[in-house]
Amino acid sequence: MENAKAVYEYRGKRIMLIYLFISAFCLLIFLVYNIFSHGVLSFFMTFLFLWPLVLGAFPAFLLFLHMKNKRVFLRSCVPLRLWRSGVAAITMASLLRGVFEIAGTDSIHTLILFVAGLVFLAAGGIGSLWGISGLSQNRSLL
Repeated sequence: MENAKAVYEYRGKRIMLIYLFISAFCLLIFLVYNIFSHGVLSFFMTFLFLWPLVLGAFPAFLLFLHMKNKRVFLRSCVPLRLWRSGVAAITMASLLRGVFEIAGTDSIHTLILFVAGLVFLAAGGIGSLWGISGLSQNRSLL
C-alpha cells in the first residue's frame, strides 16, 4: 500500500487456472445435461465451455506469458471484477438459452443477460486500460 492508496496485485496464473476449472465444469454440465436431453441438442449448451475459456482463460494466459516474473499492480480491482462479471453473465446467458432451447421454450431474459455481459466486458476492458495508463507514471506495471 504505497502513498495511502490501495494497489491490487494481478495474479494471472491463478486466474487462468480458475477459468480453466470453470470451463471444465461447464463441459461437465453439458455432458450431464446431454444425457437427459432426449437427443435434443442446443448450440449454446454444446459450446458453453468456450465462453470462460475464450473470454477468461485465454486472456489470462496471454497476460501470464507477457508478465512472467514481473509483479503487476493495478490501481483498482473494479475493472477486473467487471470483466469477470461479464464473463459470468455471458456464460449464464448461454446456459439458460441452451436449457430453454432443449425445453422448447424461449425467454427475452437471456438476451438481456447477454447484453449486460457485453456491457460489463466493455466497461472492464476500458477500465483496465485506464488503470494501466494511470500507473505507468509511478509504478512499474509491465
